[in-house]
Amino acid sequence: MKTQTELNWLDSQHDRLERTEVLAWDGRLDNRADLVVLLTDSLRGNTSNAALARAAYARWGPSGFVHLIGDWSVVIRDHANHTIVLASDFAGVRPLYYHVQPERVLWSSRLQSIVDATGICELDEQYVRGFLLFGGCPNRTPYRGIYSVPSGHAVCVSSEATKVHRFWALPNGDEIRYRTERQYEEHLRALFREAVSVRLQTGSPVLAELSGGLDSSSVVSMAKHVIRRGASCTTRLTTVSYVWRNSLDEPFIREVESFCGVEGVHISADDQPIITETQVGNATPEAFQPLRTSIASIANTLGVKTILTGMNGDLMMGNWFDDSLQVTASLRQFRIGRAFEEALAWSKILRLPVYSVLRRAIRAALPPSLAPAAIYAAPDGSSMPKSTETSLVPAFGDRTAHPEAESFFSDAWMQARPERRKHFRSLTTMLELRALQPPEPLQHLDYTHPFAHRPMVEFLMAVPPDVLCRPGEPRRLMRSALSDLWPLKLRTRRSKGLFNAPWQKALRPLAHILLKASQLYLVESGFVDRTSVFSRLQRLSSGLDCNESQLRQIILLELWLRNRADGRLSGQALRAA
Repeated sequence: MKTQTELNWLDSQHDRLERTEVLAWDGRLDNRADLVVLLTDSLRGNTSNAALARAAYARWGPSGFVHLIGDWSVVIRDHANHTIVLASDFAGVRPLYYHVQPERVLWSSRLQSIVDATGICELDEQYVRGFLLFGGCPNRTPYRGIYSVPSGHAVCVSSEATKVHRFWALPNGDEIRYRTERQYEEHLRALFREAVSVRLQTGSPVLAELSGGLDSSSVVSMAKHVIRRGASCTTRLTTVSYVWRNSLDEPFIREVESFCGVEGVHISADDQPIITETQVGNATPEAFQPLRTSIASIANTLGVKTILTGMNGDLMMGNWFDDSLQVTASLRQFRIGRAFEEALAWSKILRLPVYSVLRRAIRAALPPSLAPAAIYAAPDGSSMPKSTETSLVPAFGDRTAHPEAESFFSDAWMQARPERRKHFRSLTTMLELRALQPPEPLQHLDYTHPFAHRPMVEFLMAVPPDVLCRPGEPRRLMRSALSDLWPLKLRTRRSKGLFNAPWQKALRPLAHILLKASQLYLVESGFVDRTSVFSRLQRLSSGLDCNESQLRQIILLELWLRNRADGRLSGQALRAA
């Protein structure tokens, strides 16, 4: 989908044969056969993806987009209502940006194209705060006035107003209960097979990311299984993996490659750092640009059009160290004895007093208006950084605080059952940040995620949490349903290597560079405190605790702004308001 500039989009003087027309379509539909049957009276022989999207909108309006399952973005002109409609799938996988002016609306699937077309050079401070705290900001870009279409929403632009219409909502109230564990396993297995299969309907070779963890290994193994059975159009599958010195993942990566009989390409994170001083993203600040540029080159060499990932697997498959809020389900049913047994089991795993687990569960079981949201936001894991320092200047935080809520994110997840609010909150954050959107070097490819297959997401979010995870048994359902896809060595794996070593190797030289800088853009703009940032950079250089995960965001954004100011990136330098 290239940049589109729609001039005089309110002009309706000419009679139109069609009330609606598709101006741009980008994506893949996974339920085409169902849609053709459902919309056959409106298609007039044209069954292209764009025609299906137009027919759904023509029949039901923006709400009709809920029937489109897949990764997609679409722009439609509604002549009858003098409106331009921009919409994106429930997970926001396909990028779509827009900018509204008095006499026109501009949109593009490439952010840099719309930046070049508008010449906007003012920094969106709301985005800056969100990026420094969360790695992004819902519906915003670094450029003031250029927005991202929210996932699962349609943006309707007319001469009177710009309205945002939600067409997909979190399945908060849904609950699936089967009589036997076997039924859950069979349902998950069928949905996962479908999730992978629909993404293999391409005549080109397919590339699959392989980290050696259970999620990416499951995708690779299922993809190979589907190809062997002749249920896909592609016949060639290649894996690509990041490796580094003393990586715990590399033996598992090689084991999966051998088990599936696939060729694997390994990219060294020692030779290609996660970020460098000049490789920090183009239109937006992004880590991993050197590595993803290498993947793009590999894809080009192999003729690849589709890349499969294991992203979203941790959340969907219940990879929780602490999911003790499950106890609230028994409390709400006044099954006190069972609640105590569950709390005792979790207390042993978490090494917490049983009363502490029960107290949290009791508070979480309160109605949404009374339950403290912070309970559901507690980090998951046995090891957390001691430092929570962010270095944000208080005055900056005050002027960019959300006017209606303390959070950047919507709170619809609070309407879910208490034992599932934590999971819905995580899903909300991921979707609203469009975390599944392809990175810039890979935006020309079908960068897609089987664990974000909507039917499977809706199923797993409705399954009782103790089916997915129990004390000391994360990924419980996944292991019982999919383990036969894995080599024996992987079946016994209980932990996964992290990118900590490559991150530290990449960040320490950058910390030295910034410590020697005469000034920092983020400091001069009043975003972060100089003393705090320099202290943390020094601690990072010395290998001391500094809340590294958040300091990464500061370093990344600082370098990105410096590169734009120095003219190393296309576009103008950005200035604070």
